[in-house]
Amino acid sequence: MEYKSTETAETNQIKSCSILADFVGINDVIKESAVDAAMEDADYLRDLFITKGNMLYLKELLKSPPVTCITHTEQERIQFVKQAIKIFRHMDTRKNYMKKYKTFLYPSDSKCSMAVDLYPEDFREVYLDCNATTPLRPEVRKVLCDYSSGQYGFGNPGTRTGEGMYAEKLVETARENIARTLDAKPSEIIFTASGSEANNLAIKGIAFRHFQDKGHLITTMAEHKSVLSAMEFLEHLGFDVTYLPVDCYGMVNPSDFEKEIRPNTILAAIMAANNEIGTINPISEIGKICMDNNVPFMTDAVQAYGKIPISPVREGISLMSISGHKIGAPKGIGALYVKENIRLTPIIHGGGQEQGLRSGTENVGHILAFGTAAILAAEEREKEASRLCGLRDYLLQGIMDMRPQPILNGHPTKRLPNNLNISFPQADSSALQRSLGRIGISVSTGSACSAKISADSHVLKAIHSPLNGYAAIRFGLGRDTVKDDIDYLLKYLKDILNKMQS
Repeated sequence: MEYKSTETAETNQIKSCSILADFVGINDVIKESAVDAAMEDADYLRDLFITKGNMLYLKELLKSPPVTCITHTEQERIQFVKQAIKIFRHMDTRKNYMKKYKTFLYPSDSKCSMAVDLYPEDFREVYLDCNATTPLRPEVRKVLCDYSSGQYGFGNPGTRTGEGMYAEKLVETARENIARTLDAKPSEIIFTASGSEANNLAIKGIAFRHFQDKGHLITTMAEHKSVLSAMEFLEHLGFDVTYLPVDCYGMVNPSDFEKEIRPNTILAAIMAANNEIGTINPISEIGKICMDNNVPFMTDAVQAYGKIPISPVREGISLMSISGHKIGAPKGIGALYVKENIRLTPIIHGGGQEQGLRSGTENVGHILAFGTAAILAAEEREKEASRLCGLRDYLLQGIMDMRPQPILNGHPTKRLPNNLNISFPQADSSALQRSLGRIGISVSTGSACSAKISADSHVLKAIHSPLNGYAAIRFGLGRDTVKDDIDYLLKYLKDILNKMQS
């Protein structure tokens, strides 16, 4: 409740009582003696707050407050009540947070004992895992709700009924929207269920067209697991795969790449930006080399899309994977850009949807949501990237001022605007992640797609980042991240690390 500074002395005399009454939800007048009692008796204050909204108990509590010999000034009462309410709200937030997540933040495994428990009075939820997934945008949530409620119908886009053709039109509009963000043709956008499926369709789709003669493929040691696993699968089938090393920043050297091209090279698969450490690869240079050598170039742009400018035509890209849930759309929807002269063998067979490349009834609601999120991300990209870079660099400065000094993984400047990957000395990754989780801060220890596999990060191994005795944490900032979130993280991160390192 707000109060104007022009209040009379009489009104101001009961301001603290009014603030307290408004918060606990009672219309009766609260006496100043009750506020004084709350200031001196923590149990009485707690009882007032925990009975918030319960008229019967509140009236009993307020009728006979504990006797106190101390009378406070009205200014002291106002300051106390406002601060107490603020702390209670933070405690309430923590209580609700723990009700949902405590089981996961306090597991029974042995490393749990290494985690640190803090109880901040200013508890807040801070989501810094936006490289794993992002919250649904409000505009996208509305599209999903409207679709679920039947506003867009329920037709199958593959039928010739009115409902089906209307659904098809909606799907094609979303396809056009996504194509527009890539300067591509709508016919070059193939919807999938995820970025991982798109990567598999691109890699296996090319390879299976050369199944009889096999062939040679080029990728890097730092790719997403969906790319590396697909390559390993092809090796078992007799294909030859070159895994390029990356430099200490996780970046591919175009000259090294060009040297690996052979007459029978059928595909190069190099990610646009690394999902763990955020390093951006020289895609344009690699794309030109591929065009000069007539080698199809596939890039995993799941992390890059919507965050940095990327155009398949401009960059010489033949195949490019993207995903909805990295830009505020729901999970379960992705897409593959397929240059119009590229031919793929489908890996899912059936009704021939998506130009015969991805059979299965289209997920209309999620496709509409993806189309909406894509347009919004493209419209906001430049401004949002600038904002996130400022917050990211502010966070990095705060972290690098700590002692012993942490290590930045990835390129210092040529990186995604929302990503930081830091190795903290004398700490354990899981324990640090859980310690932060217990104070409401969500971060990752690596790729979300590999988090359930107990193994060191292949990306950190590839860049020769120290692993033993270091806790590697990925901070993924997002649209909802504000400076107060970073300040809250920095405030308690140092305390947690000091306890771990002592």
